[in-house]
Amino acid sequence: MGSPEPAARKPGRPRDPDREARRKAEILDAAAAVFAEVGFANADVQVIADRVGVGKGTVYRYFPTKRELFLAAVDRGLKDLSARIDAIVDDPARDPLDQVSAAVLAYLTFFHGRPEMVELFIQERAEFRDRHTPLYFANQDEKHKNSRDIPLLRKLVADDRFRAVDPEQFLTVVGDLLYGTIMSNHLAGRPASPAAQANAILDIILHGVLSDAERKRQHRAKGSEG
Repeated sequence: MGSPEPAARKPGRPRDPDREARRKAEILDAAAAVFAEVGFANADVQVIADRVGVGKGTVYRYFPTKRELFLAAVDRGLKDLSARIDAIVDDPARDPLDQVSAAVLAYLTFFHGRPEMVELFIQERAEFRDRHTPLYFANQDEKHKNSRDIPLLRKLVADDRFRAVDPEQFLTVVGDLLYGTIMSNHLAGRPASPAAQANAILDIILHGVLSDAERKRQHRAKGSEG
């Protein structure tokens, strides 16, 4: 009598994309927290796995190296930020000027609630400075090329609500100002109110610092020079 046929292999659990996406998000949340707490060099993937309640092999299945895990955590945070800003800019029910104000507030509110992201920006620059452009700036450059904000700003100019500023220059200046604000908040340990900071920034951006009388003097001086 011949040897019995081997038992057929039982199929494994079918892939569940939603479950995998949730697991991946949980790993990235834990990774961002651990990297922010102890730094990239000192972070142990086992600690990250323990926080999620999975084996270290599961983490490596999604992210083969610690570097990939770190950069994925940064990238996910930036995508979350972009999604919040885009939802405001894409809302046709909002007045365009209100969209600008709401976007500034959303930016500051995001980093107020996710301070670990600012710490990761600092670590990325320190750890990978010779390997790539920091993801924050690469992301900003890409957004400026395909920005939903450009039509919005052009409309404000066309409607005579903004003076004829270059939209890309406006985005760069405001973006640098906001980035500097969140960095200063983090490095100084400043317990800032996003709403109060947004109001202060918008007041300077939208109204400037010159009085109406000084604006008139500046205008007359330029006219006499001509």
